[in-house]
Amino acid sequence: MRNSYIVLIILLNFALNIKAQQVSDKKILKKIKGKDIEWITGSSNLAKVKMKSTKKWGVYNIDAYYDLGEVVITFNEVIAPKFDSISWFKDMEPFIIVKIKKKYGILLNPYEIHDATESVRCVYDAVKLKEVDGRYYALIKDNGKWGLVDWFEDVILVDPTFENPDDVPLIQIEGWAKDIFVASKKALKADVLIFDDGNGDGVFKARNKVTKKWGMYQSLSENDIRTLIPAKYDSISNFGFNAKYTAVYNKDKVGMYLSYWSYHDKAKQSVPCEYEDYKKYDVDGVSKLAVKKNGKWGWVNWLTGEEKYTFKYETTDDLPYPYYKQAIWFED
Repeated sequence: MRNSYIVLIILLNFALNIKAQQVSDKKILKKIKGKDIEWITGSSNLAKVKMKSTKKWGVYNIDAYYDLGEVVITFNEVIAPKFDSISWFKDMEPFIIVKIKKKYGILLNPYEIHDATESVRCVYDAVKLKEVDGRYYALIKDNGKWGLVDWFEDVILVDPTFENPDDVPLIQIEGWAKDIFVASKKALKADVLIFDDGNGDGVFKARNKVTKKWGMYQSLSENDIRTLIPAKYDSISNFGFNAKYTAVYNKDKVGMYLSYWSYHDKAKQSVPCEYEDYKKYDVDGVSKLAVKKNGKWGWVNWLTGEEKYTFKYETTDDLPYPYYKQAIWFED
């Protein structure tokens, strides 16, 4: 009896040791008809495989083990073998970079997007994934210049016109705004278009691709674009909530532009771009504007552009109390 028990233990240990043996990559490649294999870090079953016949890389879920001395290998395709190079997802990255014939594209997670592989367009000279504050951006390079593409919608957000990828403005669009974005960017001949995230009513800034000047617009449908500020400025600040005016810049000097929502056809640049800095104040419920000119501070009427008092004050703390009447409407 004792001898039988010992024999049984030996047989069980032998079977377990056989099952614990690792199936060689050579055997797996023979089964899957592959040339090279790279196991994906952090996963015991996922591997990148280069096929012997096409020399293309794909991703496979592979289960390989010994069962009573027999090799068992099963696999299923996760990403079709069609790429010259392919990486894999890590952390919370929403896409990876793939390559076909010296051109790069964006591949979404195939476990989340059923046609991810079929949707890839390898058309860029380079693609860089950038993460800022938990948001991911896809920088693309074309003809030596950098731009930005929406990695999910496959829409060019910023035309590749920048020498350095770090200079590309990082913007995103919501799904509802895709058609408006595409139509407006084309109609305005813009290379950059940025929606006002804090507004939510179709307001955006756009830069003309030829003049490189910014304007501000509003669009709630593909065929309707309203000009709020014409494309004449080096940069424009977004309007604050219920603000009567906002800052516009040219040649590093600031001026003010009146709000279309408040003044309609009378909206215009009311303060010329002649000042080095500005600061808004609420004085007894009325907005008043301090500006800096030739290194000195003074007051200006933001509705008419008329300067008030003498510009001789070193800091805004030195400014006299603004007793002048600040009209809010042109008929005041």
